[in-house]
Amino acid sequence: MLPEICFSAESEDQKTLLDKVLTEQKFLSPVNRKCSAWAAALACQNISVIAVVKDHLGVPTENEQRELLFAVSRMSVTNPYFVSRGIIDLQAGGTLDALCFRSFSTIKVSNEIAYHYACIAVSIVNGGHACFHSHCSSLKQLGETDQAIDQALRISAALMAARQIAFNQTAFF
Repeated sequence: MLPEICFSAESEDQKTLLDKVLTEQKFLSPVNRKCSAWAAALACQNISVIAVVKDHLGVPTENEQRELLFAVSRMSVTNPYFVSRGIIDLQAGGTLDALCFRSFSTIKVSNEIAYHYACIAVSIVNGGHACFHSHCSSLKQLGETDQAIDQALRISAALMAARQIAFNQTAFF
């Protein structure tokens, strides 16, 4: 049995936000909402948060799982790498090729928009500001609205709050 996240009176606002951004607000398409939430949950590395997403949105399809794993795996490298490079001026590296990444066309992502949403979700959790900015710019270039992008940001924030609430439960109880 998975530990359930118990939202207390002190976290009622976070529960409301979580429910609204996952199920009520429709700025994001259902697939983009699902990919954003699953990517953030995977990056949170908390089984209770994953259970919340599964309960609200279901399990990703096999292809969605494949593309989520690409996004999460790639951001686990690029987020800390490019954050670090932003602090120091180096005359070497600084490219995806230097990280031994296959090209985007080689990995054959079928839903580029959902992939970028997954990348921003992971980058929010990881604090990968350079990657976050790059993937948000890609979404804007692909025609995504500010409202849709903002909903994705709120999904990540709400799931990070759920992770904190789950931790708080173990700290005090």
